[in-house]
Amino acid sequence: MGESPAAGVIQQLQAELRAARIEAQRHKLETEELRRRVGKPDPRVERLEAELKRVREELAEVRDQRDELLAGVREAVAQLEGK
Repeated sequence: MGESPAAGVIQQLQAELRAARIEAQRHKLETEELRRRVGKPDPRVERLEAELKRVREELAEVRDQRDELLAGVREAVAQLEGK
């Protein structure tokens, strides 16, 4: 006696289920790998942060120089107006 039509459908569904489980496991592994890669800091970030700090410090120095220059100019203008 041959297999019943239901047995064939069940086997097909089991094969599809196995394939789906394999695909799900592959996606799980890929997701874990991506999470590991994303979790690692980009080596460029540290360099860029250091560069940003340097530029901010330089900007602060330039602003201080500008403020000193403006104070000197104001003082000179005040002296000229007073004379």
